[in-house]
Amino acid sequence: MPTQAALDIVNALFAGQKDVSDYVATGMKDAAVDAIDARKAEVGKTILAPEPPEEEEVEVEQPEASTETEEQPEETPDETDQGGN
Repeated sequence: MPTQAALDIVNALFAGQKDVSDYVATGMKDAAVDAIDARKAEVGKTILAPEPPEEEEVEVEQPEASTETEEQPEETPDETDQGGN
């Protein structure tokens, strides 16, 4: 369904008026006010809505790195050693 501002513009054009800028300006202002009011309502709902309860973070215990591997490197056998020939 067309808005009242749109109907006024169409009626003015068919009545032979050449200057419809007043109708257009009024229609644009009305549309802007309506859009701003709708946005205010949307933002108001999110601001005033109760906050959901926060989830507690569960810390996962990680095993501590062994200091033995850092201090003493693991000895690897020498693959080229043929054993005392």
